[in-house]
Amino acid sequence: MVSRLESVLSLLAQTLTPHTMFVTGMVVSVPMTLILAGELFHYQLRFYPPGLVKMQRRWNAKAVTMMAMTAALSVLLQAVSAMLVLIPGFLTFRADAMVRFSFGAIFGMPAVWGVAIANLLGDALTGSLSPGSVAGAIISWWMPYLFYRFYRGPDDYCMTRRTAWLKYYAIVFLWCILGSLYLCTNFSYLRLFPDSVIWSAIFPAVGVTTFVGGLLGPVVARVIGPAAERYGLSRDEMGYEEPELSGPKGDPSE
Repeated sequence: MVSRLESVLSLLAQTLTPHTMFVTGMVVSVPMTLILAGELFHYQLRFYPPGLVKMQRRWNAKAVTMMAMTAALSVLLQAVSAMLVLIPGFLTFRADAMVRFSFGAIFGMPAVWGVAIANLLGDALTGSLSPGSVAGAIISWWMPYLFYRFYRGPDDYCMTRRTAWLKYYAIVFLWCILGSLYLCTNFSYLRLFPDSVIWSAIFPAVGVTTFVGGLLGPVVARVIGPAAERYGLSRDEMGYEEPELSGPKGDPSE
């Protein structure tokens, strides 16, 4: 039994080399960056039916307020947790993950952009602003974005169903893989650290610290979600976006 485990670990070590991880990260980074670029111009990738959908988005007072609130709270939590430095100037424990994940489900795209802005501001305030901060802002953007795309309706983002809690941790785990790959690939490309440090230390540290930081996200959503619904501030109530119409009036383009 021990010899089999040693064989599996040896095979993994031979397979998951820094070069393999870098190539995998490059493959993952391209669609992640393209999807973000599309959202900048209000084009959203849909998988069923496949294609691009032009979104109509209105920055009304509620949307701006939610973006500002998300950014401020995210920066505050990032600054408070900055004392737990893992790699000076580059990596800290992120307690703000509990807000970044759950707010994407509750408030949608205003929260997504709030988190991206907050990451750059937080890095500047904590003295960790660096060339890698751009990659950090992109993977931070993806934290609420995944929840914005995968969560639908108040039963989901108010965490009133058991499946919503299970889905939460599954999506957080997905981000831990994608986000860590994206960040570490950019660190390697920019030669900010030796590859041995990036893939053996930073890669697992980003995933583990973020997953731990986001553990209480469902509790946050359980409190904030119903309040947002009650005051008309949730993604379904604020009237921020809808698919653009094409063809006869009243027929939304899918």
